[in-house]
Amino acid sequence: MKKLLTVGLVLALSGCGGGYDTMDYARPGGGIGNTVTKPTVPSTPDDKSNWRYSSVKNSDGEVFYTKAENSSLNTYPNPDFQGLEARSFFYVERERIRPSGISESVKIFAGSEVSCTPTCQIPIKFNSGRQNYLMRYSASNEVLVPVNAQVGKDLFDKFTRSNSAVVTLPIIGLNRSVEVEFNLRGYDALQMKLSIEDLS
Repeated sequence: MKKLLTVGLVLALSGCGGGYDTMDYARPGGGIGNTVTKPTVPSTPDDKSNWRYSSVKNSDGEVFYTKAENSSLNTYPNPDFQGLEARSFFYVERERIRPSGISESVKIFAGSEVSCTPTCQIPIKFNSGRQNYLMRYSASNEVLVPVNAQVGKDLFDKFTRSNSAVVTLPIIGLNRSVEVEFNLRGYDALQMKLSIEDLS
């Protein structure tokens, strides 16, 4: 009889808490074990890097291209789809140029169509200094690229050596320009290293 009571008690206790999974799932963001939906303006602590890295190797296993991507902290109203938000991102890239050179540049993805025909001055504030950069716009993929290698190198250096950036985008369909903010802390130069640099 005692064994039956013990078994019954164990079953009853194991049944308790069965509703916790449902309650947890109902929490904002889905609770434990679920993907939390990011807020419109997520906060990124200073000690957390917002960079994501990738690289390409040749058949000999040598890294000849690297890329580091960074998404904006804030979103803006999508002018093409009412009620939806758009987010900008950029990436810095390093590529081997034969025989022994390395190019460094930046691509900024606006997230919506930009008023730029086909070049325009894009104001960017790094840390506390603000400056205009001449960029070329490609409407097919909504990307802004530097007009030449020198501007690209300058932007690469500032995006990878600054703590923050604010890029002002002239988004078509909105009554004002949009300022998108980026956390640039935590850039890892080692992850952007090319194999050719081991030879120097």
